[in-house]
Amino acid sequence: MLAADGRRESGDSGVDCDSPQDIEFTTSTGEHPLRFDTERRAHAQGRNTTTWDRVHTPVVVSSRRGSKEDPLEMLRRYKTVMIVDDSSSMEGGSWVEAREALAGLADAAAKYDQDGIDVHFLNDHRVGTNMKNGVEVKRLFDHVQPNGITPTGEKLEELLLAYMDRLERAREQDPEGEFKLIKPINFIVITDGAPTDDPESVIVSIARRLDVGHFPLMQVGIQFVQIGTAEDTAEALRELDDGLAHQHGIRDMVDTTPYTGSEFNTELLVKILLGGINRRVDRYGAAAVV
Repeated sequence: MLAADGRRESGDSGVDCDSPQDIEFTTSTGEHPLRFDTERRAHAQGRNTTTWDRVHTPVVVSSRRGSKEDPLEMLRRYKTVMIVDDSSSMEGGSWVEAREALAGLADAAAKYDQDGIDVHFLNDHRVGTNMKNGVEVKRLFDHVQPNGITPTGEKLEELLLAYMDRLERAREQDPEGEFKLIKPINFIVITDGAPTDDPESVIVSIARRLDVGHFPLMQVGIQFVQIGTAEDTAEALRELDDGLAHQHGIRDMVDTTPYTGSEFNTELLVKILLGGINRRVDRYGAAAVV
């Protein structure tokens, strides 16, 4: 299986769904797996785990113009990596919305990726690897508390540099072997606030590196999903989506999509999951392929 940096891994997902009381996942700092008791914690917080941990039913994507093609089949070629804003501004309703949104996205994406998705947080070092459904994602969420700033650029740089180093090294050292096993990567960033650092410089730097290396235009995609309706956040994300390619003369690999807590439908799923890696969906919305 492939991690966010493109490495091939083996084994099951980072959460053991068969044993809901004992959850294991890794940390990005390489610490030993942490173990938690979900039900005890839920009881202490006074919430019902049965209601809270309900399973999302994946949306069935309709065929385009009577065709049998499913636009989300494109995801089979990609490693999907979710990055979640766990800053202080996400506390409360935004955190609940992010949890539900990510669970729904995980259910849909995992249908097309047998390796499952990876989940990272901006501040917390916990990492869910090879997660294959929304239940696993929700359990991971239940052990993270929003706190701190919004270092979107720092987290993107960490993950993108690891991926690029792996990609370039494999192409140079083993072009017919390991290089061909590294999937293109699709980052989906879920946030409610403008970054406190500079993701623009990170994205521009990586895009130039991809251009210089003549990598495929769809090698890396980044989708920003805005939780809530804050105009300053929307403006900051629009600038990343619409301004970078023309301003810096680089490839366009960024899309943005608002999410207001509504139930997922075909159009919303396609826009979020494909907008960063399909320029037609980025420019014209899901109607371009659905």
